[in-house]
Formats: sequence, structure tokens, C-alpha cells
Amino acid sequence: MSLCTTHERTTAPGVRIPALFEASPRAEVRRMFKPPDWQWLQTPGVGWWFREGWGDVLLGPEGLRLDEWRNAGLITTVKAGPHRIVYCVRLPQATIYIKHFLVPNRRAILRQWVRRGKGRNEGKRSVQLASIGVPTITPVALGEQRKRKFLFENYLVSPAISDTIPLDEFVERGLQEWHEPKRSSIRRKLARAVAVMTAQLHNAGLLHHDFHPGNILLRVNHADEPELFMIDLDAMRICRRVTWKLAKQNLALLDHYFWLRSSRTDRYRFLKTYLRTRTEPPPAVGRFARQIEDTTRLWAERLWRRWGRRCRSSNKYFEVFRGALTWSVASRDLDPSQLKALMDDPDLPFEQRGSTRLKSSRTTTVAETTMLVRGRPTAVIYKRFNRKKLLDPILSLFRPSRAWRSWQAGQDLASRGIPTPQNLAFLSRKRTWKCDPLFWFLPHETYLITVKEEDAVNLATYVRDVLPALPPAERRARIRRLTGSLAYLIRSLHERSLSHRDLKASNILINVGAGAASDQLSLIDLVGVRLQHPLPSSRRIQNLARLCLSLSSVPDRTRTDFLQFLRLYLPWGLSPHNDWKGLWRKINRAIGNKRAQNLRRGRPLS
Repeated sequence: MSLCTTHERTTAPGVRIPALFEASPRAEVRRMFKPPDWQWLQTPGVGWWFREGWGDVLLGPEGLRLDEWRNAGLITTVKAGPHRIVYCVRLPQATIYIKHFLVPNRRAILRQWVRRGKGRNEGKRSVQLASIGVPTITPVALGEQRKRKFLFENYLVSPAISDTIPLDEFVERGLQEWHEPKRSSIRRKLARAVAVMTAQLHNAGLLHHDFHPGNILLRVNHADEPELFMIDLDAMRICRRVTWKLAKQNLALLDHYFWLRSSRTDRYRFLKTYLRTRTEPPPAVGRFARQIEDTTRLWAERLWRRWGRRCRSSNKYFEVFRGALTWSVASRDLDPSQLKALMDDPDLPFEQRGSTRLKSSRTTTVAETTMLVRGRPTAVIYKRFNRKKLLDPILSLFRPSRAWRSWQAGQDLASRGIPTPQNLAFLSRKRTWKCDPLFWFLPHETYLITVKEEDAVNLATYVRDVLPALPPAERRARIRRLTGSLAYLIRSLHERSLSHRDLKASNILINVGAGAASDQLSLIDLVGVRLQHPLPSSRRIQNLARLCLSLSSVPDRTRTDFLQFLRLYLPWGLSPHNDWKGLWRKINRAIGNKRAQNLRRGRPLS
């Protein structure tokens, strides 16, 4: 989390801010650490170094004025965790950010003994960055709590950097507010600016081990030129020389974010600018780019799998609930009071007023109801997976239940940036010994709660009811646009090691809200989603055949549309290396096999 925010004044009027840690004669007062031209003050428990003019602003008789600012309503907690708390204080003189580094265990104490305090490290790194021309924070105070020469809690105080926004926030939201061609111009300039800053770091032997856009602040000046500021400097390390191997790993760390959010052209533009700015003899651009992409993929796969395991236990995102006969894990966005009522009676939403039953079959029961999500009443889909066979409880010992597979698949999709409605909770219910003497200790019914997407219908309904009602010219335009959106969705799904065994039109939602610039698609009914890396070719073909079969009745859809779909689905279009004709033939054979299978079983095609 940064020490800086947007639209704030950087310094107090009349406050002199000298160069940090500049050379000066040896200090008269002997201390373990004393920045030149800074002043020293021992407060109860914490020793403070501060710049001239900041002592009375920050410190009182009891030390840092946190309680005083809190009582005056001037302080906001930006981030709180076991290792660090970040405060924003809006003072009359300036808006400042305070990083309070905690030491929750012995490991943290020993780490600071070996590597010194995090606040001190950030101060020193800010000097090094400023010396190579990389804008960064300007610390004005450093506080350290020491006991028997061991460093415990410490503080770093910095003024806010004016008119800035985190780079990831700008890419995801701010950039969308610009109109073409200005948006494309800013995107190109931004790629070059990030490349130059990265090359400056590597030329100076600096590696940021937490290198992502959230640790870069952006300001776009009046000439529409991006200005970048590096923050969160404790993760920065110094090495004698940044070799191309180290550079490749560091660039892959940054590329992980942009890999899902930018085009190959923008990433290639970044790489060419980076290589031109480096002082080392550059490697071959194409080979180096492929190495970065491969390293990015390996690193991303490990990270995605770690994120995918979050939904299994209690953490900052999910919480586990236990009852006499029920067990649940729920997103912290769902109000806990809702879960407590469901733990007593999981079938309550099907009977309560305001609920609408959407489906009731031998396998599932589905209802739409309203629950508190993030403090607001929100429409949700409540789904019960019924017990189909007597052996279902026994089978749950060897494979996950259908509800749990959907719950885990939702987390895997969200971790990889594949659009799907947010899963809110999973519940499982056992039975009493009297009701089921054999399998009472195993889960019988399982439940899943999912946010309902507004202004969305499934794709089968869309092609059956919406498309035929359109004029021919508009219908053709919609089909072409939908073809591109489908190709991008399925390509993203497969590139990120996921497949959907039941990938049909009724399991894809399309947003039909007014003002949608493009077709927004998302996946539902995730029981058939599987995670496997690398994804076998047979699964890709099965998915594509299943989707193509379900769209066979779309009016005005031609073979040219399917060819366009393949062109957009394949990584490099219709190149000889992808053998698009061979893929087309395999998909047609899979479609024929599916038709014959359903005919033998007497099941309709959908």
C-alpha cells in the first residue's frame, strides 16, 4: 500500500525539505543512526528523527499525535494488517501518510536485526531512487522503538504526492474515461514511460521484488505526458549487476499484471523501449520476449493456484461457519447474519416471502432471493444440489460434491480474470443418526449462493428471442460482435488452464443492458469446469464442439462466422502453425459424435 494518494498537497507552506541523507560532518550526539541535518527527539518508547519544521507538527509530549488527530477526525486508516498499518492524516499544513511497521512475532524481530527496520530501509531506498532520477516519496520523519538494541515497532512519515493515482487503478478504470484517439496515445506513452523507469532501476542495480502497478503512482500532466513515482520501497534490493536472467524474472513479475490487461503490441512496445534504455548489450528481442512470456505464465500459474485455495478456509476474504449439522464457507462480502439463519435452516430461502422459485427438478432446486451483500440488499441465486442417488454421500468421500466443484471453479475463474457471477457461500448439510443410520456423518444436500447479474440473460434465450426480432442488418452486426466476444472468452478460458465440459449457450450469460459498448459475457453453472495445466487438446476440442452445437440454430449464422471465430480463438490467427483446417475437422467430428451419442440415449440437443 502506498504512502501517497491522489489530489493532495505535497508539503506544508513554509516548510523547508532538505535533501535526504546528504553528506555532512559527523554528528555530535552519538546514536545508532542520525540522518544529517535531521533533528532528534526521544519520546516515551520511541526515538524520532525528523526534518526541520516537522517536529512540532508531528510530535507532542507523548510522541506521535495519533490520538489527537483521531479525536479531531483528521486520521483515516488506509490499510491494517498484522505487519503494517497505514494512516492518512489531513493536517492544515499538509496531507501526510504514516507507515506503522509492527513486529508480531520473533521472526519479524530477527528480520529487522539482520536487515534493519523497514522504515529505515525505505528512507535509504528513496535516496538511491532520487539519485538516478526516479521520482519517489520524500520521508520527513523516522521513528524507532528500541529495547536492548533490538528494533521493534518503527514509523515512516511522508507527505502525499499530489494529483496521483495508482497505476493499476488508472489502467482498470481511469483509462476507460478517456476517448479515442487520446486513450491510445496515453496508452502508448505509458508503456514507454514504465519501460524507461524499469530500465533506470536495472541500470542502477536495483530490483523491486514486489514489482506491480499498485506500487507505481501515475500523474498525467497538462501536456498529457505520464509522470511515474515508485513507492513501497522496502521490497527493493541492490545487486552488483542486473543480469538478463534477473531482468527476465523481474519483468515477468511486472508482466503478470499487464499480461491479462494489455495487448501484445503494447507489451512489445514496452520491451523495445526497455532494451534501448538499458546500458547492457541487448539480447535478441523475439527470444527474450518469449522467455518473459514463459516465465510470466509459470509465475502466474503458481499465483493463481494459491489464490484459488483461498475459498477453502478462513482468511481475509472468506470465513468458515460450523453448526450442529451444517458446515459453510462464505465470502466476507456476505453479511454474517444471513449465514447464521441459513445454518439453522438451509432451506429457508425457498419458503420465505420475496423469494421466487426458478427451477425445481430431481437434481437441483433454484430460487432467486435477496440477501445483504457488502451492507446492501442484493439479488442472489440460491441453489440446492439434491441427492440424486443413494450412494451420493459415499461418492463424496472420493470426489467433491457438485456444489463444491462449482464453488471452487468460481474461485479459479475469478483468480484468472474470467468473468463469472461472484460466489458468496457454500453450505453442506448432514442428517441425524435417526434419519440415516448408515451415512449420517456424510453431507447429503449441498447449497451454493451466487450474486445475480442484473440485465443479463443466458445466451440460448438471447439467440432464440432477441436476435430474430432484430432487423437483418442489425442482426448480422450483432452476430459478428458476439462471435468476437465468444472467441475472446473461450480463448482466455483455455489459455488460463481451464475447461468447461458443459460449455453450451444456456451456461453463458450476456449483458443486454442499455449502453453496453460490447457484448459482456460470463460463465455460469460451473460444475463442469476443470483446472489442468497444460490443458489437453482433446478438452479444447470438446468445449468448442459443445459450444458450436448449442449455437447451431442461431438465425443468419454462417460458416464464415465460425471461421472468424477460429481466427480470433487461435493465438496467431489463421497461421500455418495452428493448423486451423485440422482443428475445424476435429471439431466437426466431435459434433458428429455428440449428435450420435444423444441419439442413442434419446436425449435432445441443447
